Amino acid sequence: MRKFKLFWDFDAEEKYLNDMASKGYILKKYSMFGFYHFELSQPQKLNYKIDYRVFNDREEFENYIALFEDAGWKHVSGTKRSGVQYFLPMNEKAGTDIFSNRASAAMRYKTFYDICMVNFICFVFNLTVILLTTNGNLSNLTFLTPGLWEMTGKDFWSAFFFELPFVILRVLPLIAFAAAGVLYFYWGTKAKKLYNLRISEEKSN
Repeated sequence: MRKFKLFWDFDAEEKYLNDMASKGYILKKYSMFGFYHFELSQPQKLNYKIDYRVFNDREEFENYIALFEDAGWKHVSGTKRSGVQYFLPMNEKAGTDIFSNRASAAMRYKTFYDICMVNFICFVFNLTVILLTTNGNLSNLTFLTPGLWEMTGKDFWSAFFFELPFVILRVLPLIAFAAAGVLYFYWGTKAKKLYNLRISEEKSN
């Protein structure tokens, strides 16, 4: 079974996965953009824990997984570039959490925030490039057939539908970059607030 759901709060995501496991849906893997793949099993009481790390090379990623396995945690899903890394305890050696304190747990929100802001800047840059290549005239991305809007009847519809796929191809990247930029900025601000909240909670204890 596949479900679509978006999280920026890792604690809420862990609770969601634990609740799904209690209903017999065990996380098999997580795909990018919010798709969770579950396999049906017996209802179980599980303790999912989530870290957020991005790795530049395979060896660094494998050492990271090995470190957790030595501590009693099984890596359930995640790749070196996916960011989110999912773990389950393999034995009593694991304890109840993958983090030693709230401060270290809060750092995953800081990492998530940093990644979101980098992606936001990249999408803004690409959007700017598109606008510069059109000299700020967005009409250059729409219908370019001379005299299209003066045509009538069959001539209009023939020209309209002929050019429509090309208009979509020109406009779609602009919409995609704008939407992705807004989404990453939104996620980043939410992650930053959660990071600050967790740090303040740690200091108050």
